[in-house]
Amino acid sequence: MKAKLGYWFMSLLWLALLAQDNLPPDARTQSSIEKLVVSGSQSPLSFPQYNKVLTFNRFRFAIATADTGAVRELVVKAYHSELLLTNFRVRIDGAVAGAEVGDLDGNRFPELYVYTVSNGSGSFGRVYAWQFLADRKADIVLNGWQLPVSDGYMGHDSLWIERDVLCRKYPVYRAGDANAEPSGGIEMKRYKLQPAGQAFVLKAE
Repeated sequence: MKAKLGYWFMSLLWLALLAQDNLPPDARTQSSIEKLVVSGSQSPLSFPQYNKVLTFNRFRFAIATADTGAVRELVVKAYHSELLLTNFRVRIDGAVAGAEVGDLDGNRFPELYVYTVSNGSGSFGRVYAWQFLADRKADIVLNGWQLPVSDGYMGHDSLWIERDVLCRKYPVYRAGDANAEPSGGIEMKRYKLQPAGQAFVLKAE
C-alpha cells in the first residue's frame, strides 16, 4: 500500500511540474539539430567515454557511459528543474557517438535519443530512445532499422533530428566496393515517431 501511495504521489508531482510548461514545442526544445556522423574513421575507440547534459525547457538529461568495451553501460538521469525524476542504466552495443532531445510527435513531452556506433570497420549506427511522459518513461523501439546488405547498406550512418523526424544517411555500396570507397551514392531515410501500445516506435516514412 505504501509503495502504491508513493507512486501515486510521484505521478501527481510530475504532472504538476509538467503543467508549468506552457511554451510551444519549438521554444521548449534546445536540440542542436547537428549531424552526428558515425563514419569509418570514428571507431568505438574514438569514443572511450561519453558525458553530456541536454535540456528541454525545464527538463535536463545527464548522459554518461560508465565503462568501455564492445558492450557498455549507459547511465541516464532525468531532472525537472532540480528534481530527479528517474535514474536508469541500460546496456548498449558499442560506444555513444552523440545524443539529442526532441519532440518528434509534438505532444509537448521530451524524448531522448542516444546514438551509438558498433565495433568493426562498418561502424553501424543504432538509436536508443525514450519518451518522458507525465507519469512514466516510455520506451521508443526501432521498426525495420536493420537494412539488408543486398540494398547496398554496410553501415557508416549519419544520424540527427530535423524538426519532427529522425534522419539517417548512409553511403550505398556496390558489389566489389572497398569499405572506404562506396560508389553507389548516398541514401537518406526519415523516421517518424508513432504510438505503439504502452511504447512508441520509430518507423520509416
